Amino acid sequence: MSHLPLSSLARRLAPVVLVVALAAGSGSAIAATVAPATPSGPCTAPDGVTVVVDFTDLGGQVEVGCAVTPANGTAALEAAGFADTRDAAQMICAINDAPKPCPATFAGSYWSYWHAAPGGAWQSYQVGSDQAVPTPGQVEGWRYNDGSVGPKVTPPVPIARPASASPSASATLSSAGAAAPASDAGPSGGTLAGLGLLAALVVLAVLVARRRQVASNDGPPGQD
Repeated sequence: MSHLPLSSLARRLAPVVLVVALAAGSGSAIAATVAPATPSGPCTAPDGVTVVVDFTDLGGQVEVGCAVTPANGTAALEAAGFADTRDAAQMICAINDAPKPCPATFAGSYWSYWHAAPGGAWQSYQVGSDQAVPTPGQVEGWRYNDGSVGPKVTPPVPIARPASASPSASATLSSAGAAAPASDAGPSGGTLAGLGLLAALVVLAVLVARRRQVASNDGPPGQD
């Protein structure tokens, strides 16, 4: 019985080791690309456009984001971290999938569209968000109701961000309930598991090669 030398065994195990390494690397890459954009709070500069979306009538919260030089109201909504859904008439029927599904028929509530000066009173837009051009420094508002009242919160005043403040701390908005982005948590569980399996394979290859080498040396003369 012939035995593979250590170098030959290593060559045969190389594809397995490569697959494990690629699996671990791809797992960490996938984890890094899953994080979606989320509203980060009101603008920190007076020329930004703060966007307030009131989900309270749908069981949610008031969320706030910031848009910089948006071309129109729809662009401001999207740049602030919100996604809109259109119905067959190309009207915005849902924001961030709320309500879900979009109403097939009008039942009295819709996404009403508002604007205001910081700290001022909400005023209903007389044009749609595709036609409206937000004024730098103003606040845009959205609320799912009958269109009689704007968002429940007072239009936020821009929050000045101290130069020494960390991004995660300055992104937190207590009045609107916006969460700060999570910091890097280090290697993912998939990456650590892949590296552990890789190390185990290498150790196993060395042990098998050594045992076969000893068995070959101890066999009777003339044995292949």
